[in-house]
Amino acid sequence: MRGTHLIGLALWRGGVLLVGGYLAYQVLRAVLTFTDTQLEVAVAVFLTGLVMVFLSVLVERVLDAKAERSELP
Repeated sequence: MRGTHLIGLALWRGGVLLVGGYLAYQVLRAVLTFTDTQLEVAVAVFLTGLVMVFLSVLVERVLDAKAERSELP
């Protein structure tokens, strides 16, 4: 894969993540309109951490599956 393709994919994925994160933040603000800003930030940080843990476990499992597959005779 050429460098320009890699950069393009990284920018595309970054844009998708940025838009998705912004939309999630706006939905969270609309749902939690009756609370203060500190609770909004706390819930956002909690959900971000939860997603990051889920993604790290998923990536680790995919890498382990590739390693197991390469070890087969």
